[in-house]
Amino acid sequence: MTATMGGDGKSRPTFFLPRHAPVRPSPGRRPLRPGHFLESRFMRPAGITQDALARALGVSRRRVNELIRGRRGISPDTSVRLARYFGTDPRFWVALQVAWETHAAISRMSRDEADPRQGHIS
Repeated sequence: MTATMGGDGKSRPTFFLPRHAPVRPSPGRRPLRPGHFLESRFMRPAGITQDALARALGVSRRRVNELIRGRRGISPDTSVRLARYFGTDPRFWVALQVAWETHAAISRMSRDEADPRQGHIS
């Protein structure tokens, strides 16, 4: 992690992450919840509170809190705000959300609901 200056002259943390680490978990492993990833890999190491992040992103504290607690997903709007603040690509945040939602859908789906060997979807 390093610090960079934003367009407003404020110092912001810049993070360097493995390109696909959070998006492609090992087979059989559950991906990290996007809010947990945000808190554990970005906020906590940089000492950023929920209040501070909410103010910096221009969103409510409730929105940040719900995201971290897993009660809200990362929307395209939020992904752009996070990307601008942390110096990442918005697609990174969207990919985290998609990986999480895809894993959740697969976990919910029973084998009988969509089995191509049966030739139908029930």
